[in-house]
Amino acid sequence: MSEKWIDRSWYDVLAENLDDAISFFMPDVAAHRDYSRKPDLLSRKLPAIGGSSDKGMRKADLVVSVPLKTGTDLRLALHVEQQHAHDKDFPSRMYEGHYRLSDRHRIPVTSLAIFTGDISPVSVYFNECYGTVLNFRYNVFEVRTADVEELESDPRIFALVILAAKRMLDAGGDLEKRGEYSLEILHLLRERGYEEKRARSLQWFVYHILQIGDNKIDSKVRKEWNMELIPIDEAIKEIHVRHALEEGMERGREEGKEEGKEIGSVERALQVARSMLDDGLSPEAIQKYTGLDKENILALR
Repeated sequence: MSEKWIDRSWYDVLAENLDDAISFFMPDVAAHRDYSRKPDLLSRKLPAIGGSSDKGMRKADLVVSVPLKTGTDLRLALHVEQQHAHDKDFPSRMYEGHYRLSDRHRIPVTSLAIFTGDISPVSVYFNECYGTVLNFRYNVFEVRTADVEELESDPRIFALVILAAKRMLDAGGDLEKRGEYSLEILHLLRERGYEEKRARSLQWFVYHILQIGDNKIDSKVRKEWNMELIPIDEAIKEIHVRHALEEGMERGREEGKEEGKEIGSVERALQVARSMLDDGLSPEAIQKYTGLDKENILALR
């Protein structure tokens, strides 16, 4: 799975479970939350801050307005970082993003970086120039050091989100373990009885982060997941379709092909259909959204 699709998986599960994410990652902020008002996701309203450049905040990043008991608001910047090698520019990017928010809104801002890779994170940006010293420290959460038993016993939905990310690191390229871990999380999810839309967002995240759509995953595992995902609600179907279409358009732009802009073309529709099949959608659902003949969709298998 490409990093862009992983970014989107994180973005959607965070956006659908904001309060739970705040409680899990920043309990001190949760303690001061005004729960009579909902947190407001600002990322889509702030394109200059939440853009897609790798040198700025990418699609995995969220900016959340958190209402506090004092009657004021707090800006919370959440960044998901998939580092498997040290990035010397990352601390400066965290500082730049934090500064932009502070400068624009003139209200308190806190920043959190969620590290999903297998290296130790850096949590400080330090710069000194002829007596002027800048020492910026941001919050970090390191997936690889999370305790599996604590995550399994934690009733919050984001404990299972982190468990999935942790299990992907644990499994590495071992397809059998990835399948086993995915079913463990799926069974925990069934036991918890979360509200349906939130449960679906977690299912979608686990399915993609552990790459269960891979044809090399045990067929029994894929069958259980497909059975689970068949009754998926319309909101999550739309997420799949939107992401598949975005992927098709972006690929077309990168290749410089005019037909990449024409989503209605047969070639592009087939590419979208392949992505949707990988995501576990039924041929009937794919036919509805792409307009392809069912026979053509079945042939893609």
